[in-house]
Amino acid sequence: MEEQIKMSADLLVVGGGIGGAHAALRAAELGAEVILVEKAVVARAGPMTFVHSQFAPDHPVTEDELLPWIEEFVLGANYMVDQDWVKQFVLESYGRIQQQIDWGVPYNTDSSGQLKYAKVRGQKVSTSLGVDGRVNMEILRRRLKASRRVTLIEKVAVVDLLTSDGIRPTNADISGAVGIHVRTGQPHVFQAKNVLLNTGPWYPKMHFAFADHCTGEGHGAAWRAGAEFAGMEFAQFAAWSYFNNEFFTPGQAKIQGIGAHFINAAGECFMDRYDPVWGEQSGLFQVARAIMTENIEGRGPCMLDFRHISQADMEVLYEVSPSVGQAFKEFNIDPSKDLLELNPFVVVGSGTSGSAGPDIGLNGETNIDGLYAAGWCTSNPTAMTGINGGGATASAVGGYRAGEHAAKRADSIDMPQVHDDQVKQSLDDYFKPMRKLRQVRAADIWMKIGEITTRTTFSLYKTEESIDQAIHDLCDLRDEMVPKIYAPDYHELEKASEVRNYLDMAILACRAMRLRTESRGELFRADYPYMDNDNWLKWIILRSQSGSDEPVVSYRELPYERWPVKAPPGRTPSPYLVK
Repeated sequence: MEEQIKMSADLLVVGGGIGGAHAALRAAELGAEVILVEKAVVARAGPMTFVHSQFAPDHPVTEDELLPWIEEFVLGANYMVDQDWVKQFVLESYGRIQQQIDWGVPYNTDSSGQLKYAKVRGQKVSTSLGVDGRVNMEILRRRLKASRRVTLIEKVAVVDLLTSDGIRPTNADISGAVGIHVRTGQPHVFQAKNVLLNTGPWYPKMHFAFADHCTGEGHGAAWRAGAEFAGMEFAQFAAWSYFNNEFFTPGQAKIQGIGAHFINAAGECFMDRYDPVWGEQSGLFQVARAIMTENIEGRGPCMLDFRHISQADMEVLYEVSPSVGQAFKEFNIDPSKDLLELNPFVVVGSGTSGSAGPDIGLNGETNIDGLYAAGWCTSNPTAMTGINGGGATASAVGGYRAGEHAAKRADSIDMPQVHDDQVKQSLDDYFKPMRKLRQVRAADIWMKIGEITTRTTFSLYKTEESIDQAIHDLCDLRDEMVPKIYAPDYHELEKASEVRNYLDMAILACRAMRLRTESRGELFRADYPYMDNDNWLKWIILRSQSGSDEPVVSYRELPYERWPVKAPPGRTPSPYLVK
């Protein structure tokens, strides 16, 4: 093992997406010394590189016009969002977008050069601006590198958080983190007054766009440290843009935003049957599930129809999501003439919902002093579902607020202690697969995970019995196969870390799915095929406990007595087929 590189900072930002960048820049602006560490390369990996629409009010929203804006998020998230968070998000989004415009982010404009505000999936009141997320992040990366108070470190994966009492889960503060260079294996020990996690969502390795490495390492580190988690029962990743059984593209929200139709074999537009409120602007999971139901009931195959879309709108799609145009060209698709067959999939992961991870307050703070989180690495209180394109802007707002709060906190505390034995334990655990004989590779475990989580009885028709079976089988993988993982090099070593953390998160998600006895949003329980607002307007809160595999479970009722948008009482039947 190479000699440790040791560094210290007022704020350690883990993950170089839009939330991490805004946190680092805001903290630096207030005088904090910041280290931003990224597992890959900023602007070359992570969910922001395929984000193509950002929530963007076309004017500064005022308090007296807030209600319909909040209502849009509440309905889109099946009444589970934090309305206090939504309020501040809507009020502050205009400022964050204008800041990025000042920095040179090239949002779409019309022929006269004016910003081209549009509506995408889940928007009837609010608006969005289109921009290639990769270009957005290249501009933020330049600003990070230009800042005298931000140190940018790339290709280092943070594998564990450090605590001031040397214990996980902690009863004290965060004191830093341990990282490993993914190419050289060199350990990095970061001592920090505050740590902000912006490591993105978590889902299995399925070669999804540019985020194949988002497998839950940030979530896993927070969980082991003792962060409270919320929304884990909704952790299902859905997509419908696997076209013609040949290729997959991102850009789904923009495709819906320009008005493409979902049709079945009879040529019928079917989404109103499943989502009478949002119809063809419904969330990813709702669309995927509707296509599956159409197929099961004999009305498939289902198709995506662009034939009525103007060439101008198609050009906008290609501009903000270039991979769509590239894929159509490569596979000889002419969207003005050709229908594209839809082949959806649903896996365990938080990429669609974004609401599965550390529970945060209005400033991105967790229950552990000094630990913050932003964006898809949180319970994402503004969005319980993929129905609204607000994820990127919510990450920017949350990162900005967390960076500001952390910088002010840093002024009031001394540098916390780092315990060498805790560092040693983290490094021993990470490097253990390199000390194994040839037994199991990480890829072998990913194959088994896929077999377990894509069973129809689990992925489509969850019941107490099928969830219990999934928990049992995933725990067997964790307990029997993970200890045998062999890593011949540092690349495979990082893969071993990824699969270990994903398994921990998948098991935790399944435990939460079993607890919520209703169907809501991404969670469909065939044994409870209805949304139950009488009993389940509350979050399930989970926390790790020392010496036990079982999480500590508590519940937090949503304060509807003081929130402006009310939830209707009673049970609402699910529109999906129950067998």
